[in-house]
Amino acid sequence: MTDLSDEQAAKRAAIRKARNSTKPDVPAEQVLALLDADLAVIQAAIDALPHEERRAG
Repeated sequence: MTDLSDEQAAKRAAIRKARNSTKPDVPAEQVLALLDADLAVIQAAIDALPHEERRAG
């Protein structure tokens, strides 16, 4: 679980740094790619839930 926490912390730090900078080190396209990758993981987890649980949420 630590690897995932470290990865999420690194993503948050990169996004925060880009947001707070007038000349971001991380291009917006890269930040969006990170967010898209996270969204894909979340959607895969939702899709893996049994049908009944998806409807309850």
